[in-house]
Amino acid sequence: MFGDILSDEATEISGSIGLAASLNAGAQYAVAQAQHGSAPDIAGRNIANPSSLIGSAAMLLAWLGERRGSDNLLAAARAIETALDRVIAEPTGRTRDMGGTLGTDAFAAKVAAAV
Repeated sequence: MFGDILSDEATEISGSIGLAASLNAGAQYAVAQAQHGSAPDIAGRNIANPSSLIGSAAMLLAWLGERRGSDNLLAAARAIETALDRVIAEPTGRTRDMGGTLGTDAFAAKVAAAV
């Protein structure tokens, strides 16, 4: 619980809670989730920043890759992380909460294309 609170606070320092990936991992199981929660108040409006969930999926692939000794899963995780970093680094690749103009769908499409 305290780790969750601290990670939320640390994420705010970055300027957007939508940026931080999150993975709850134990000895046998892991759950990837958006750092910020579900944000039902903006559901269906195409304004959410999907970076957190995309990064969380990459973390889950890396966790699975490490546990299974799979270079393919590790490579997939790195490809997603690299694509996410590249898109965010471009001013034209940012969502509104980061000062850009992209909606959820357009941002996700840019990341997918960069993979």
